[in-house]
Amino acid sequence: MAAFVVAPSSTSGVLRDGKRLSIFPGSATPSVFPAGDPFWIGYGFVPEPGDADGARAEMLDRETRFELEVDGCPITLLTDVKTDSRETPLSKHSVATFDSGLPAGWHRFSGRWYDSGTLVLTSDRSIEFVER
Repeated sequence: MAAFVVAPSSTSGVLRDGKRLSIFPGSATPSVFPAGDPFWIGYGFVPEPGDADGARAEMLDRETRFELEVDGCPITLLTDVKTDSRETPLSKHSVATFDSGLPAGWHRFSGRWYDSGTLVLTSDRSIEFVER
């Protein structure tokens, strides 16, 4: 299983306004962002090349997921699973949209990536939201 940072496509059925904020470990996360501006955070999973078709369904089950907390509160994510013509899962995207942005001040973003229920990656980033 591979977690990926690529933005979900516009055909994923999840409407997104504003800029994408990345909290992926090692990514260029901004230290400052405009208060009240819309943004979104999204991540996904794909089976690694060479995974057998039969294993894909298990690998992209509900236990393979991205979770997000902002300021210690869980955020509801919209999730979309793409399948092939045989209904074999090909990718799974989860997106959190913040259409009204966040108020001015520091906000902490905690992300967790799970592969078949096993925690495989974490991220903890703080961003200052400032008035323009």
